Amino acid sequence: MSKKTAASPFQALEEEAYHAFREWPVWLVLRERELDAHLTAQRPPNAPGTGATSEKQSRHSALDQGGK
Repeated sequence: MSKKTAASPFQALEEEAYHAFREWPVWLVLRERELDAHLTAQRPPNAPGTGATSEKQSRHSALDQGGK
């Protein structure tokens, strides 16, 4: 009797690709926050701010509220 496989390799690959596609926007937002924190830490204290932080915070408000 032949051994039955649970799923073909292509089916598993397709499922992984689907999950990566769904998680991509969240990953981008988290990565952007990580980079902003790194750049803020690297910026000299006497350098003037660009004012873009309030814009970025408002863009991320939906994610902070759990997607509501």
